[in-house]
Amino acid sequence: MTSRPVIVAGNGMSLTRIAPGRVLETDFIIRTNNFFFETHYYLGRRVDLAMMGGDPRVAPFMFETLWQCRKDYDLQGWSSFNPKVVPAGNRRFSTLFQPMCYRDAHVERAVEALCAKYGKVPMTGTYALLMAHGMGAEQVIFAGVDLYDGGRRYPFEPGRHYRDLMGADVNARGADARLHDTALDREVLEMLLARGDMAVMRSVETGVLESQLPLAPQREGPALRPVPRPTAPTDWAPRSGAYPIRLLKVLRRGSSLRRKLFQRNIPE
Repeated sequence: MTSRPVIVAGNGMSLTRIAPGRVLETDFIIRTNNFFFETHYYLGRRVDLAMMGGDPRVAPFMFETLWQCRKDYDLQGWSSFNPKVVPAGNRRFSTLFQPMCYRDAHVERAVEALCAKYGKVPMTGTYALLMAHGMGAEQVIFAGVDLYDGGRRYPFEPGRHYRDLMGADVNARGADARLHDTALDREVLEMLLARGDMAVMRSVETGVLESQLPLAPQREGPALRPVPRPTAPTDWAPRSGAYPIRLLKVLRRGSSLRRKLFQRNIPE
């Protein structure tokens, strides 16, 4: 990891704007969460590590969808920062699991302190950056890490199950304010940069991180270019084993109704 550039890739719209040469086939590729919905192979078919997070209740269906895409991607390994997500991943990919790691205890404590400060957790892309640092990366290039900035989250359209569980407006709204605060992710990035043991760059000329990160150079070598993917799934798998996703949707609606009733009965 010390001599090989690492691509930490989110699923933002900037994936579609990477100039040839800023990401090469020889780079170590880290993808996040629902990358398998992409309609083009934006970063090739080899995935050296998939950092998986999100709602643990949705995780079984996310991993089942990835399992159905196993011929589309050469998945070398996966990890998660959320211990509640790990069992769902191990049902299909136990031999590829790699525990979340930090470079040292100082980094782990600093992240815990920032989480306590904001009362939120970093986004999956930020944990992917922490994992790259923990694995010894000295040079990281962000790709598709947009912090949900702009009018559209993803370069794909979420399917019905996705919208039912995450909200009909999921592809148009910003970060989920209940869980995330982009200021937290920026502080984690600044903390890592201040250590001086890892360089972080961006892969697009303009974007949300333009003021914080330098632009990665266009390098010589086999460049990764978008390749159409005609067989991409359009939604999460309808079941994981005997567990149907429609049952999760019923439970989610019931939980939402109970919260509304509880809030309505709180005296002012």
